[in-house]
This record gives sequence, structure tokens and C-alpha cells, in this order.
Amino acid sequence: MKKFFTWFFLGVIGVMAIYVAINMPGSTYNGIGGAIVEAAPKTKALNVVTAVVFDFRGYDTIGESFVLFTAVTASAAVLRKSVSHKKEKGVK
Repeated sequence: MKKFFTWFFLGVIGVMAIYVAINMPGSTYNGIGGAIVEAAPKTKALNVVTAVVFDFRGYDTIGESFVLFTAVTASAAVLRKSVSHKKEKGVK
């Protein structure tokens, strides 16, 4: 009985995967890709991937760096021992 349910659910998942693959839209995607490809020459990059990574995502990367720097600074501030605490224990 356990094998039956296993094969049944695998069959259902397989049929659903085939249905989704057959009914996927073709090349009629009207998302942001067209705008990026049209704007890429304005960046003077060699290709679209370089334009996206270094020009369009540049602000995102700077923001992530700022968040990481802030997290490290806050962790260091919280975890460091104060100078007065060291003097009380006689640590140099």
C-alpha cells in the first residue's frame, strides 16, 4: 500500500510537471528583460551581463556592503570588552 501511494504521488507530480512544461509561454515574455537589453548600450559595457552586474546592480552591491559593514561594526561594539573592565581585572 505504501508503494502504491509513493508511485501515485510521483505520477501526479510527473503529470503536473509535463502539463506545466507544455503550457509554458513561448518567447512572449514582456518583463524587464527588454528594457535592460535596450539600456545596456548606454552603459558602454561589453555585454549585457556586465552591464547588469556592474552598472544596474552597483547600487545594490553598495547597499549590501554597507549592511555588512554595519553588522560587523555593531558586533564588534557589542562584543568588545571595555577599557575600564580590563583595568579592573588587571589585564593589559
